[in-house]
Amino acid sequence: MGWLRVLLALSVLLEHSGGIGGYTLIGGPLAVQCFFIISGFYMGLVLNERYDRPSLNRAFYLNRMLRIYGIYLVFLALHLAFFTLVHWRTGGSPLSPYFDSPLPWHEKAGLALLNLTVIGQDLPLFLTVRDGHLAWTSHFAGSGAGEVFHFMAIPAAWSLSLELCFYAVAPFIVRRPAWQIAVLAGLSLLARAIADANGLIADPFNYRFFPFELALFLTGALAYKAWAAHKTVWAQPRLRLLALAVPLALASYRWWPGGWPVEAFFVPARLVLLALVATGLPAIHAWRGRSAADRAVGELSYPLYLGHLLVLGLIAGIPAFKADPDLLSLATAGTGLALAWAAVRLVDSRIEALRRTLAARAGASA
Repeated sequence: MGWLRVLLALSVLLEHSGGIGGYTLIGGPLAVQCFFIISGFYMGLVLNERYDRPSLNRAFYLNRMLRIYGIYLVFLALHLAFFTLVHWRTGGSPLSPYFDSPLPWHEKAGLALLNLTVIGQDLPLFLTVRDGHLAWTSHFAGSGAGEVFHFMAIPAAWSLSLELCFYAVAPFIVRRPAWQIAVLAGLSLLARAIADANGLIADPFNYRFFPFELALFLTGALAYKAWAAHKTVWAQPRLRLLALAVPLALASYRWWPGGWPVEAFFVPARLVLLALVATGLPAIHAWRGRSAADRAVGELSYPLYLGHLLVLGLIAGIPAFKADPDLLSLATAGTGLALAWAAVRLVDSRIEALRRTLAARAGASA
């Protein structure tokens, strides 16, 4: 399902670059939620078939840390180097909040530390500046919380914090029977419904709050369970139509009947798309799961996700792109994919080799 992951990363990129003629596939928020479902499927797969017993939990955690932090730290260094150069030349950059904010130094230091830990980068979404100090807020948009979020060097990395939270609990959940996973997913959905009924439907609660997004991770784990229980059924050629329906739905989602609030979760179009992605994952995996080409394409999605805003910042000032927003989006996508390829070739391939070696030493299944 590598091509699906790249499509979702491009959807986030198009959301941030303005799209092509306003076209952004499914947009950033919904793309991230689809990523959560895919992550749940993959964690179900690796924790039931590779790291398939509690004695391998430590090896699983080390593997995930290498996967997330290895390439992340490379892109963090690239962002900081670019920001430093811009700040030195112009006196202003994304580093400016560290110089201009009224926050005391220890609160700034805590926010800076989140750029290294990754986990916790969702916290600034729930913080604002009040009376010169950090304070909690329940509304990210329009509340000043964005001011705190600007302390994050890679803004899109907030979703990695939710991924890491899921990795922390996944070994204790996804090896369990499907009905138990379904109960936990139902409780997460119920919590979201209660919050929704009490008006907590706006950003960050609509797609950035881990207790609510847990249902999506677990939906992916349930999709794995469905595949594992009926592998021969999912491998039937006719189910490739279901696999193909997923990218077609992503491409056409913009024209689905709508009119509901964009920030709301419990709306028909959003629920149908998420359900289709979850239902289609077993068919996609059965068809393309052993494809080396598909896997190679999929490896581009993570560095593309991390690096697209850096690319956008680098090229947005070029006159040709300033005059043509569509050309800017195309150039950002092309340059972002090229940077992602270089990152995979020069960095991630070596990290992947190390991950495989450590997994083999720990006794994980091949």
